[in-house]
This record gives sequence, structure tokens and C-alpha cells, in this order.
Amino acid sequence: MRYKDLHVAWAYFFIHLLVELVCFTLLFRMYSLKLAWTAAIVYDLVAFVPQGLIGEFIRRHPRFDIGSTGVLFMTLSLFLLPSGIYALHILGIVSLAFGNALLHEAGAVACVAAGDGKLFHSALFVGGGSFGVVIGKTIAAYGFSLWFLLIPLALTGILCFWIRKEGFSSKTEFPLYKICNERYPGAILLLAAFFVTTARSFIAYAIPISWKKEVWQSFVLFFLMGMGKALGGYFADRFGARRTGVLSSLLCIPFLLAGKDHMLVSVIGVFLFSMTMSITFAMCLSVLPDAPGVAFGITTFALFAGLMIPFCFGDPGAVINTAAVIVLSLVSALLLYQTTIDKEEKKCEQE
Repeated sequence: MRYKDLHVAWAYFFIHLLVELVCFTLLFRMYSLKLAWTAAIVYDLVAFVPQGLIGEFIRRHPRFDIGSTGVLFMTLSLFLLPSGIYALHILGIVSLAFGNALLHEAGAVACVAAGDGKLFHSALFVGGGSFGVVIGKTIAAYGFSLWFLLIPLALTGILCFWIRKEGFSSKTEFPLYKICNERYPGAILLLAAFFVTTARSFIAYAIPISWKKEVWQSFVLFFLMGMGKALGGYFADRFGARRTGVLSSLLCIPFLLAGKDHMLVSVIGVFLFSMTMSITFAMCLSVLPDAPGVAFGITTFALFAGLMIPFCFGDPGAVINTAAVIVLSLVSALLLYQTTIDKEEKKCEQE
């Protein structure tokens, strides 16, 4: 299997890594216990919800330098977040989250344009975020000067400037991602993708873990999560979206549940459950082929919805979390089985 223009995906892999590194270093250093709940809600709301609108803006205005704009907003937050003035502090969170959203959408649209109809490009791009999250949390814990973040911000700006020459124009024809069962109307397919993504977001919170006590263990966890996201796209390209999505959703269940006290078992489950990321995005792309930014925005809105469940209702307890992992994984597998197809099925339909 040959992939074209993987340098675009690799560039946005590192951009995504650097973006999350900056965001999580700032957030974990700047959160006060008094403002933690408000700050988290504001950040997640701004970072996840408006991405579809941003993506449509990118498509309609391809010459606008969205990457550099995102870097500017994130750099501004570096000056606003440390402020002792409540309004400026919240404005800094908004600026950081909006810059994050801009760079996410820039990467999503660019990787679809360069993806040649394959899932691995977008999966590789999104996988970079997991590495950035754990590096950012570690930097925050060890108390590095916040001015250190000017380095990853500068690197992000350089990468955005370099990769911009690979950008698309108003005449770009986005490739088709036909992985959906066309017997179902588009609205049903989008709802299925939204549910599976929301379920994955909540499961990430509900996974029973008691072993994560050392920094290196967090690195292993997030490393395997990022690898799962990236390789999920590769396996979907190689073996089919339906087969990859259904098997990973089912196989992750025993590993996630049995791995509460066993790191090796748990991270295998995390690796498997992360693999559906690119599949749900491609489902949205199958329905919205000319609007990749909106398609990506649907998945980020679903991630926000999954995050809001524990925010709104608190920790339901180990029993309910365990039941949620089982039920949501099974329902996700069923939905993916019904709404996606593999390459072999696609060939049969064409014949």
C-alpha cells in the first residue's frame, strides 16, 4: 500500500504534538482549585465546539493563514493566563482554546486534502496530540518556566509556514472516503459516528486504572493511545474500516476491565479502543465529502459531549463505569458493523 504526501501528515503530527504540549503545560500550571471547573468548561467548549465552523471558513478562504493565526492566539494566552485579573485569566483560556481549535482544523482539512482517500493521514495527525498531552503535563509538574513555551510555539509557527505551501486552493477536489453503508441515510450515519465518538470520549474517562502512579507510566499510557489512533487508520486502510472498527471495539473490553491493576493489560485495551478515531471521522467525510472541516467538527463536538457527562454528573462509581465501558463498546461495535463497509464489500457493490 502506497501513501502519497505523508510529509503533510507528519508535519501536522508534530504541530498537533506541540500545540497540546503548550496547552496542557499552561492549563496544568495555571488552573487554581477555585477556577478549575470553570476553566475546564470554558477551554473544552471553545476548543471543541466551534471547529466545524472554523473548518468551513478554512474551506471557503483557503488563502487565509489559519496556522499562523492559531499560533498568535496561543502566544497571546501565554501573557494573559498568568494574570491575577479574573477577566484576563478567562480571556487567556479562550485565546488558548481558540488557537488550539484553529490549528486542529488546519491539520484536519490539510490531511484530508493530501490523504488520497486514505484514513492514515488524518489518523497520524490526530495521534500526535496524545504525545503532546503527556509531555505538557510533565513539564507543568516539574515547574519549568512558562517562557520555555515560546520555543514550541516558534517551532509550530515554522512548521505551519513550511507546510502552507502544500495547502489547497479553492479549486481543490477533496478525495472521497466511501466507507459507509449507503443503505442508510446520511443523517443516520452522522448520528452513528457522533455516538461512537461520544462513547469513546466517555470511555477514556471511565477506564478503571489504579496503576498509573509514576510519570513513566503516564508516558506509556498516552504513547499507546497515540499509537492506537494512528495505526487504527493504517489498519482501516489495510483491512477495512468495518473489520478494524468492530474488532477493536470488542477486543478492547476484556483488556480495559482486567487491566485495572495491571499496566500491560490496560494499555493494550487503550491501544485498541483508540483505533476507531479515524473511522468515525471518515464516516463523516463519507457523508460530507466537500466539507472536511465540518466533518471533523462533528467528531470534536462529540468528544465535547462525552467529556460533559462526568463534568455534569460527577463520578458515577466503579460499577457504573464498568457497565458503561461494556455497554458503550458493544453498542459502538454494533453501530460500526451496521454502518461501515470494508474494501471487499465496496468492490462487490461496484461490480
